[in-house]
Amino acid sequence: MLDWNKIKSKTSELYGEAGRKFRQYTPESFSKEKKFVNSLVVSMALMTMADKKADTQEIITALDLIKDIDEINDLNLTTEAIELYEFHIEELSKVVDSPTKWILMEAKLLSELGKMKAYSEYPPMIEALVAHIAQSDGHLDETEVEMQNKILNAIR
Repeated sequence: MLDWNKIKSKTSELYGEAGRKFRQYTPESFSKEKKFVNSLVVSMALMTMADKKADTQEIITALDLIKDIDEINDLNLTTEAIELYEFHIEELSKVVDSPTKWILMEAKLLSELGKMKAYSEYPPMIEALVAHIAQSDGHLDETEVEMQNKILNAIR
């Protein structure tokens, strides 16, 4: 069961007063670093929702990772990355009961991850983060392994 109060408290703590919005999908004009940040966030959201439910520990782990990733901090995108992560979790949560909508949302997000193929330095970092989130709740089930494989196929 989700502890929304704990999640909201952690989110508020992490993004404080800033209010700029990060765009949902990365335009081609974005720098490779911003595309990387977008891909990290999309990967974390997909991994969090792989079993079609958001676990509090997985969300907190993802939020902590966003806060600690140097590439995100260096670009001053921590607030935007957290907001984008929350957006994707909310959007994925809305479609868990509709297999067709779930597949469409998943495909759209995996397509975004495909933009990382052009940058060989980033897929290993995404792979490590995805593995960390998958195991953050102490349980790695078949759906999480399947999502890991989908993400890895998208970025390689």
